[in-house]
Amino acid sequence: MSKKLTWICNGKKIECTPLPSDADDGDSQKKSSVSTPGRGSFTISDLVLSNDSISEGESLTCKTTIKGKNISQIAIEVMLQVNNFKVGPIQHEYLHALKNREIKGVVHPHWEEENEIEFEIIPESRLLCCGECFTIACMTPERYGVEPEAQIWNLEGIYQRGGGEPFRVKLEFDNQGALVRKTGFYPALAGGVVSPFELLIEDGDTFEPYVTMINEKGELSTGSVNPIMLGGGNLLHWEQIYVCPGTYHIGLAIEDFDGQKTRVYTDFTINN
Repeated sequence: MSKKLTWICNGKKIECTPLPSDADDGDSQKKSSVSTPGRGSFTISDLVLSNDSISEGESLTCKTTIKGKNISQIAIEVMLQVNNFKVGPIQHEYLHALKNREIKGVVHPHWEEENEIEFEIIPESRLLCCGECFTIACMTPERYGVEPEAQIWNLEGIYQRGGGEPFRVKLEFDNQGALVRKTGFYPALAGGVVSPFELLIEDGDTFEPYVTMINEKGELSTGSVNPIMLGGGNLLHWEQIYVCPGTYHIGLAIEDFDGQKTRVYTDFTINN
């Protein structure tokens, strides 16, 4: 197992602990050996940035061309470089297509077989806060094509109550940072069935958010970051900040209709 990774965020030392390969069954880590009709094969040109070095709060423009069939979603991702790993995504947003389609009331992008992509982004990250405590929160949007104020943001991680057995939890927040839903998952039973339940937060409980780690070979694994203590009359919420000085990677995660993702990144720095 890899050693712990550490960096400074908003004046606090953040520590990332690699987890066993079976600790999380997130869809971004699984790779199928079966070829199915939804599988996409994509060609992505080099990402060209407007600048490879910016200051906090400044924007970046990125251009690329994506060719391929069966594109379900394209998301912008920002990853932090820590030692030999990309860690994050500290920022993850759906890229909007020129055309959309609606299936059973749900809006989906309609991507062509060749797409000229250009987007502008201000690198930002979210902090999960409770009282004076905080840790980083690698959150993902729940739905494509909704108004920003209607978006729900998902965050998963490890929950522990007292000296009890840790278990997986999914937290859902609105676009203002407020916690709107919390779901715990009992450990998988025989046959791999996982049972969800409504989570009740008690004083002294802790939560460690998941992060994705990508090594030099492009292999994905899961880690967890500093636990945050809950309760004490404080509401759990997220806050948004500009990313701290350091080396980062901006890129795209292209997902096919089977949920398989192809990622491509290019590096940039945030100056002191």
